[in-house]
Amino acid sequence: MKEASFVKKTEAFLKKLDFDVVKKSFVFDDLDSTNSTAKDLAKAGGTEGAVVIARIQSHGRGRFERSWESPEGGVYLSLILRPSVPRQNTSLLSFVAALAVTKSINTYGVHATIKWPNDVRVNGRKIAGILLESEGEGPTINYVVVGIGINLAIDLKKLSADLQTRSTSLVNEVHHMVDYHEFLRTLFMTFEHYYTVFEEQHFGEIIDEWKTYSDTLGKSLRVRTMTETLQGTAVDVDQSGFLLLWTASGETKKILSGDCLYFDELDHT
Repeated sequence: MKEASFVKKTEAFLKKLDFDVVKKSFVFDDLDSTNSTAKDLAKAGGTEGAVVIARIQSHGRGRFERSWESPEGGVYLSLILRPSVPRQNTSLLSFVAALAVTKSINTYGVHATIKWPNDVRVNGRKIAGILLESEGEGPTINYVVVGIGINLAIDLKKLSADLQTRSTSLVNEVHHMVDYHEFLRTLFMTFEHYYTVFEEQHFGEIIDEWKTYSDTLGKSLRVRTMTETLQGTAVDVDQSGFLLLWTASGETKKILSGDCLYFDELDHT
């Protein structure tokens, strides 16, 4: 999509949407980071349902402040949410987002799966990532920013050499063009469905469906957290989205976040 027309077309498209999850929009041609902008808006009192969208990002971010390469042809957006659920359950919003992205991709006849904690993959290659950032005090959550990056129609050759071998795009998988705004419509519709389930605190329903798309459970893997590296078998996720890892020592470790590496894919990592 041409630079000059992206903002105009996307703003016009969003005005016609009738989804509660999208109440206000901020659309940019070139932005440093949709998550950073959404966080600033949230701190300034931005309403739930405000969405920040960019055609490209110059400093897109993933977990642990890693760079998220964001060339033209991707979906880059961040939603401001202020959920009325216990704070310990807000981590499940990554499951909500992963399900929305996975189901949207699958409507194109592509079999996408979810790698804990926040990657969506096709045939073992990353097609999308999710970044949650939040602020709260005690049991109260002030806001959660849900960042989503999807390789919709990017030219994989524009990614760094290392990412090219581990990434794919929807267009690369279906071998034909995909309408950006129609995909966005499907994504918001699906996200709204799962966010409603989340707000109604039917967490078990979200977790059970997430498990049907997971390619992590049952795998032997290595998880690198901020403090340690663990090895074992992914046996389950609990009601807060923690990964339950059965280690060789016979312990079950609960892990909220980390880099998950499958033993059977280590040669390709």
